[in-house]
Order: sequence, then structure tokens, then C-alpha cells
Amino acid sequence: MAQINQGPRAGFDTANVHLQILGEQRMFTVQVPLGRRRPIELLPAAGEFTHQATAIAVRKVQEQGKEISCKAGCGACCRQLVAISVVEAQALADVISALPQDRQRVLRERFASAIARLEQAGLLDPQTRPSDRPLIASATGESKTLRDEVSKRYFRLQIACPSLEDESCSIHPDRPLVCREYHVTSPAERCAELYRLPVEKVEPPLHMSEILAHTVAHFAGTKARTIPLVLGLEWVENQGEKLNQTHDGLQMFMGLLNEIDRENQQPFEKRS
Repeated sequence: MAQINQGPRAGFDTANVHLQILGEQRMFTVQVPLGRRRPIELLPAAGEFTHQATAIAVRKVQEQGKEISCKAGCGACCRQLVAISVVEAQALADVISALPQDRQRVLRERFASAIARLEQAGLLDPQTRPSDRPLIASATGESKTLRDEVSKRYFRLQIACPSLEDESCSIHPDRPLVCREYHVTSPAERCAELYRLPVEKVEPPLHMSEILAHTVAHFAGTKARTIPLVLGLEWVENQGEKLNQTHDGLQMFMGLLNEIDRENQQPFEKRS
């Protein structure tokens, strides 16, 4: 499945990984961390898997005569519940920490404001310790039903992603994987009426944030789940030390491939 060769970056090799995506056999050339490495160093490989797999899905719908309607300045999707892996949360925290102090202050205030609104709306329990706060459903039932209900309540609040500026992403090169996977072919204006008007999404072949979450859980002892983006800084502040422990890079990479295989064998309707 994977052929590993000497790579161009110190401490990394390149791997040629062969996967079947939407009926096509494709080779993915990705970076493999070697030696003792932190889980965040799986992100370059995860990003390349996301980029290539999503490109295949987009091409498939274009071959059906459809076009992607997403464009700069259309930020409705940036008010949806965006779930990311904890390593993406760590990467996001690193991006923000590298910004000038004034800009950091603005973004951190937006994260805090988003959390306050979730608490006020009853979607987040202010009494639960910040290190482990799931969003709250108002009913009981199957997990997918509960996720859909929470997502609808979240969208009704219209909480913009803290990085949204003038309806465009201000950290676009560093945006989460799920944002890279998200495309629609229905008219762009419908996204602002999500859950009321039909929105035709391009189903991503791989859900890399979830794949990363399960991979990292095995090595770092975190929970095998994604977290809301707006809770990302809070999670890193309280539990980020878990991600600073090092592990065998090649073993982590092989764990990532195992999780890709596991998801790839599930039909779309059974993926979370």
C-alpha cells in the first residue's frame, strides 16, 4: 500500500501511497515523519490526502455537468458547526500565537465570545470543566440524529468562525481540513438558508479530521472524536500538553493509513 523513499525534508521521508478513491486507483505522494515526533507532524500528510481526494470528488461532479458555487466572500459555511481534530486545534493555536499581539487579542476575544454565546444558548454547560466540554443536545436518540439537532441549533445562532473577515477566511492557507473538503454545487445563496433550503454538497471521499482524531487518540491518549473549532483554543490550553509528547513517526503514519483504510471500507451513509 505504501512505498517509502528518502524525502526532501530533514526528518521526513516521502511515501507513495496507493488508494482507491471513488472507483479510481490513485497514488498519493505524502511526507512521513521519522524518529520521535509529535502528532501534529501528521498534518502535512493529512492535508495532501485531503487535497487530492477532494479534487477527485470535485472532478466527478464536474463531469456530471455541475459546477462548484463556493467563492471568496461567501461565508455562510463559516457559521456552521465546524468539527476539527485536536491536532488541528493545536495548529490553529500555533497560527494565532504567531500573529501580532493586537491581532491575537481580537481573535481570542472572538473565541471567548463564541463560547459565551454557546453557554447562554444552552449548547455548552458552563459548569463542565473546560478541558472536556461536548455540545449539548436537547433530546435523546441516535448519535447522527443528535449531531444533526446540535448542528441546526448552532447554525441558528449564526456564530461566525473567529477567523472570518469580510466574509472570507483570514487564515485560508492554514484552514482546517474539513473546510478544505467542503464544496457545494447548489446556488451559493442557499447556504445562508441551510436546513430550510436544499443545499447540494459534494461528499468528501475521506473525512480526514475524524481519521486524524482516531489516529492521535491511539498514540496520545486523547478522546477519539473531533471538537468544535470554537473550543479549539480552550482545549489546547487545558489539554494541549498531551500532544507535545513524542511518538515513533513511522508508526503514527502507519496508524493514519490504517484509519484511512477503515473509513474507506464504510459506505458514505455510515460515515459520521
